[in-house]
Amino acid sequence: MSMVEEQRGGTRERILVLLRRHGRLSAPKLADLLGVTPVGVRRHLALLERDGLVTAELSRPKRGRPTAVYRLTDAGLERFPRRYDEVALEALAFLKRQDPSVLSQFLAWRNERLAANYADRVEGATLAERARALADVLSEQGFMAEVEPTPEGLRLCQHNCTVEHLATELPDLCTSEAKLFERLLGTPVEREATIVDGGVRCVTQVHLDERTKGTRSAPSRSKRRGTSASRPQTPARSEA
Repeated sequence: MSMVEEQRGGTRERILVLLRRHGRLSAPKLADLLGVTPVGVRRHLALLERDGLVTAELSRPKRGRPTAVYRLTDAGLERFPRRYDEVALEALAFLKRQDPSVLSQFLAWRNERLAANYADRVEGATLAERARALADVLSEQGFMAEVEPTPEGLRLCQHNCTVEHLATELPDLCTSEAKLFERLLGTPVEREATIVDGGVRCVTQVHLDERTKGTRSAPSRSKRRGTSASRPQTPARSEA
């Protein structure tokens, strides 16, 4: 943000810029820099704290009374320009150009870490329970995920792609994510649509594994066998 933009911005935006420039500032110091009253600046700071953009900590100088000083939170820092996507894309593209297998190894390593982090949370006695748990985890990561039932099983929908710029250039990321879903859910999945290919949302069909079908139907067959086995047997006639 330029100095002109800084002056034209609202008071709260200007507070964020000053904290970005100076690191930590007290309310009276901010009031001096902004040319407003300390009461007014504290009102804006309270709103910024409510929104999770700034936080206060107590400074204890050698002389004088302790003073609350404010700094930006991680969310506040994210309000300023970042170029994570560009650097990440360059790094991944470099790996793929050097040796495609290296990128595959990286994505497999990443899936191992994600699976370890999510395994304790993506649990459930049924596939639907595990899918909903996975959707909850994805939503916490910003993917806005939900589960819809289908005749073939379930549909996992993601209304936001947090790596859209990367996945547009490197579709390997989408393929790797599908493999992660299969691992966590314990059943085959199939991509039906993705945001990077022009879809409104990413849609993943979650199929009921044929092995699971067989396992679930086995008890009913055993029950039928048990019923026939429990019928009284006609005694065999002894030979004269």
